[in-house]
Amino acid sequence: MILTYTEKMTADEYNELRLSVDWKPLTPGQADRGLANTTFLVAARDGEKIVGMGRVLFDFGYTAYLGDVIVRPEYQGHGIGTMIVTALKDKVMEAAEPGDKIMFILGAAKGKEAFYEQFGFKKRPNDFNGSGMSMWREK
Repeated sequence: MILTYTEKMTADEYNELRLSVDWKPLTPGQADRGLANTTFLVAARDGEKIVGMGRVLFDFGYTAYLGDVIVRPEYQGHGIGTMIVTALKDKVMEAAEPGDKIMFILGAAKGKEAFYEQFGFKKRPNDFNGSGMSMWREK
């Protein structure tokens, strides 16, 4: 397995990865808009095949939302997710100004919390932060 890492992927590839981990696909337009408005993206490829990705929405102030870290199940356990998360965190810190403190936020998929704890993420609620919350709406 020889992997390459890029900063681009298509909406079809994005949905292909989503389906590989049993996430619902997005409409092609929604996937295109989401990718187009992503601040930083890292995609992993095995040849031409997309095998993993992650993205960050960064406000260039203090908040960076780490979203959609996906690695195909048959490629998990080979350090691909670790490389993606590390690269995304590095991209945010390179874009920050000296002295900036950045709050990284994410919503871990159920059962994947331990993966993110290795990077220093803390489960919520804790003594400092309340519960993380989310809501889905459909138009």
